[in-house]
Amino acid sequence: MSYQIQDSITEYIDEQVENRIHDVVDDNPTIQDIKNDLDTLQGRLDEEIVNEVVKEVITKLISSIDGDYVMVKRSHLQSLKDQATESKNVA
Repeated sequence: MSYQIQDSITEYIDEQVENRIHDVVDDNPTIQDIKNDLDTLQGRLDEEIVNEVVKEVITKLISSIDGDYVMVKRSHLQSLKDQATESKNVA
């Protein structure tokens, strides 16, 4: 019976210590800032990884298509179109 009481006391103390640690961590602005920074970095990393994977998949798909296709940024394509229009206007 004394072991049950000792186990109950130990369990209660462990629970109280864990709750207090959580409270201190949750109330600490520095730790909260670090958590927020980590979440932001994780989000950026996830986005970068997804973008790289999508780019690799598209590149492999384009290279497997019959013909001579390349991937071009929309801004570069628009720049080429603008240059062609300017050339026509000058001539």
